[in-house]
Amino acid sequence: MKNQINNKFTVYGLNSSIAVLNSNNCLVEYIYIAKDTLAFKDERLKKIINKNEYTNKVNLTDLNKIKTHKNTNRTQGVLVCFRFNGIKESVYDFLPNQNTSKDNCILILDQLEDPQNLGQIVRTCECAGVDKILLTRNKSVKLSDTCLQVSQGAFVNIAFYICTNLRDSLSILKKNNFWIVALENKLEGAQSWDTVNLKGNIGIIIGSEGRGIRKLTLKNSDYIATIPMQGEINSLNASAASSAILFERLRQILN
Repeated sequence: MKNQINNKFTVYGLNSSIAVLNSNNCLVEYIYIAKDTLAFKDERLKKIINKNEYTNKVNLTDLNKIKTHKNTNRTQGVLVCFRFNGIKESVYDFLPNQNTSKDNCILILDQLEDPQNLGQIVRTCECAGVDKILLTRNKSVKLSDTCLQVSQGAFVNIAFYICTNLRDSLSILKKNNFWIVALENKLEGAQSWDTVNLKGNIGIIIGSEGRGIRKLTLKNSDYIATIPMQGEINSLNASAASSAILFERLRQILN
């Protein structure tokens, strides 16, 4: 029997809530709105609720109840509970078809641990035109309310796959004409990140915050790229490194 992956989440605040309510990837279960708050008065929120026929899912409540539920003062008076349908069942779901662009990118996170980093990376992916993220199941951060909240609604435009065996997933991608680029610092023979061709079908691997990319994963990569450091610190964190290489990819494509 397959391990069940959680697909039920809660987000708060106008940006995240509106993104969920507008998305075909989210099945809305409940909407909590506190009286006399920004959300209660927001015309965009009212229009979306009416347009998508969510009025029967709205529960008017007290602001303190929403604050207690999420333990924060930053809810703006709205909280949405939903099921997310953007989690894919197989890496084959990531393969391009005849209707997709010739420049397809999958961001591969090898045992990333910090949900804040994951949320920031999700937002970066959406901004940089990358709509697929592969996560490893073991010793890795899980999709959670925290990481989805940090993404500020960007997650609704991203497809996720959580793999059990990264080596097998990389093999499938390579057999289907994907080049695999691992971004890792302090490795002899690594290419400078801005000299690697990031166009076409490509998987970009980012490692965990403390351990980096595993040796076997590096061995199964086609290229190893590095971002030269000029200061005393020898590496960027996972979120910053993802941002750098994804926007370098975008620069190459646009040029």
